[in-house]
Amino acid sequence: MSEAIKLPGPFEIYKIVEFEGAFREPTHIIPLATEKDFQKTLSYNDTRFFDKTKNKLIMSFHGLLIKTSKSIILVDTCVGNNKHRPNIPEWHMRDGSFIDQINNTGIRVSDINYVLCTHLHADHVGWNTKLIDGRWVPTFPNAKYLFCEEEFNFWKKDKDANHGSWEDSIQPIIDSGQVEIVEPNHIIEPGVELLPAFGHSPGHVIVKLSDGIAVAYLIGDVIHHPVQIEHPDWSSKFCWDEFKATKMRKFIIKETCNKNKFIIPAHFPSPSAFQLTRLDKGVWLK
Repeated sequence: MSEAIKLPGPFEIYKIVEFEGAFREPTHIIPLATEKDFQKTLSYNDTRFFDKTKNKLIMSFHGLLIKTSKSIILVDTCVGNNKHRPNIPEWHMRDGSFIDQINNTGIRVSDINYVLCTHLHADHVGWNTKLIDGRWVPTFPNAKYLFCEEEFNFWKKDKDANHGSWEDSIQPIIDSGQVEIVEPNHIIEPGVELLPAFGHSPGHVIVKLSDGIAVAYLIGDVIHHPVQIEHPDWSSKFCWDEFKATKMRKFIIKETCNKNKFIIPAHFPSPSAFQLTRLDKGVWLK
């Protein structure tokens, strides 16, 4: 499904969902979220974020489509169709409707000017390409694909990592000449800038949207699940550097709490755009 994310200001933002629902047990994603400790959290009792009957976190895998007055930008491209990912059944040889969902917004894939991958894990690069006559070709023919220099240089040294996604989702973009390697503080256009958010991965970046009315941070995997707002020191087991990842979570929470600022993470279920507020004990979603 596609979903319009309503924020103040002129930006149009659409959430393009690959799949959403109960995904994994808490400790599978966040090792410190043990049963005893997780049951003490607000997340445990919030049916938006946790399915008690299945003992699984509710998560979303989606891209974010941004329409400005100048550009159309897709942030993160999920898992993709026909990708060989046998270690994760939900990702393996998918046949989903991601492209149809983009078209349903009134935007065509040929209209997209920029594709930004916040980082190069397999669930953020998959729809970079599509399979045509046995070849992986760029899904977005007129787009520049923006990769942070630190992230790109790290993973090109280990092209077998990330479920082999370099071969089917990165290399074809390099071959097509559509890659643009950017600094982590790159400005796409006024009001749309990248910020370094290293920690979950070596060159992870986030997108800051600022229009003079409100500010939104598209934070990728800086925060995987709302329980990490309650416990920012709880890193996912997929984080490259837990110390840096924790530091980034604390920064985002401090930067946005009790302000006219929104966070839009890559894996929060609907409505996906949240404001944060400080409670007597900690921080939660407004």
